[in-house]
Amino acid sequence: MKTKIKYLTVLLTATIFYLTGCVNSSNSPITGISNAVAGKIEIYSPVTGDSVGYDRTIINYSVFAVQGNKSVELYINGKYVSTYFTNDPKTAFELKFDPSLKGQTFSYYLKYYDANGASAISDTMTNIVITEPRVVPNKPTDIKLMTLQGPTSNSINISWSDNSIGEVYYEVWRREITTPNYTRQIGPLPPHTFNVNDNNILPNVVYYYKVRGINKFGNSEFSDEVNTAGASGSGSFPPPTGLSAVAISSNVVKLQWQDNSNNENFFKIERNDNWSAWSTYETISTVSANITTFTDNSGNLIGGHEYYYRVKAFSSSDSSWSNIASVKTPL
Repeated sequence: MKTKIKYLTVLLTATIFYLTGCVNSSNSPITGISNAVAGKIEIYSPVTGDSVGYDRTIINYSVFAVQGNKSVELYINGKYVSTYFTNDPKTAFELKFDPSLKGQTFSYYLKYYDANGASAISDTMTNIVITEPRVVPNKPTDIKLMTLQGPTSNSINISWSDNSIGEVYYEVWRREITTPNYTRQIGPLPPHTFNVNDNNILPNVVYYYKVRGINKFGNSEFSDEVNTAGASGSGSFPPPTGLSAVAISSNVVKLQWQDNSNNENFFKIERNDNWSAWSTYETISTVSANITTFTDNSGNLIGGHEYYYRVKAFSSSDSSWSNIASVKTPL
């Protein structure tokens, strides 16, 4: 009966298991094996001629057992390394190469034991090259926008936290609120870049930005999305923008915003009463989809005080929120 595919995590430490011969034994520690019929074991990756990063290697294999899979052994360069007991996944193999072995080769095979005592050996995978780690860059975080003051407000700075090691370059992508897809790229930017200016932006246009790092093994995840309207969200569900708040009287405030999505279910109106540094946003109302105005006449407002508002949009599977609008009620 075919068991589920097992994923064997292999971490080669220094040169303990490789090229030095400093291993437990060249033979299996299991003795007293019976003459029962064995199934087979197959390795899917890495295979002959592949290359692996020196930091971490995953072995993908399957056991086709006759009477239950009991254990699997790992052999490096013909020498026994350790045993993986299938009833204890925490004992999965972990091997790690010393970086100084980059460019050298090794071979390995696996040997499994049925519950009936029979064993079978996989094909030997040879000429596998040790390379630098095959890891894509980390996702950039803490992306922020800063408007640059000058004779004309046509420049904005995009900054982020450089979390990556080994990135070859960064890309900053931009789109306008009326365009669903990112079409303009700023870059490529050199490694370790953490901010860049976008010049010649147009006034009264909302721009969205996101950043990713790239190396020869692939792309990082895109950063969170930010925009010049101060709104935010996951990036896949457009937030409300242009929220404004106007005090009609000492206890009445009117809000207005732009609805940029076509699949919201409702909007949630939130207010921060701003009585202390620990004040939080509380929901004061919800309104239906496609609504773009709300009047706060709850009776909880007083004259001569500053309040903060924001609007959250909710679809069936996502949410996003507007910029923050502040307003001070008259006495």
